[in-house]
Amino acid sequence: MRSGVGLSNQVEMANLKSYLEQGTTFVQEAWTELSKVHFPSPRETVQATMVVVGLTLVLALWLGMADMVATRMVRWLIG
Repeated sequence: MRSGVGLSNQVEMANLKSYLEQGTTFVQEAWTELSKVHFPSPRETVQATMVVVGLTLVLALWLGMADMVATRMVRWLIG
């Protein structure tokens, strides 16, 4: 019975070692991939933000105008 307990501990240790190796490999691979990432410069970030804000304003104006026209048409139809 004693040999069964020892075998169980060996299996558990092997599993633990496998998990630790997998974790270490994952962290190493993630770090490698992170080093390949191009982070934008502050200037690029500001430029991209300005594009997003500009397009948002244009779309907001367009949707506002479309809503106004649709509202007037419905009011005209209803009388």
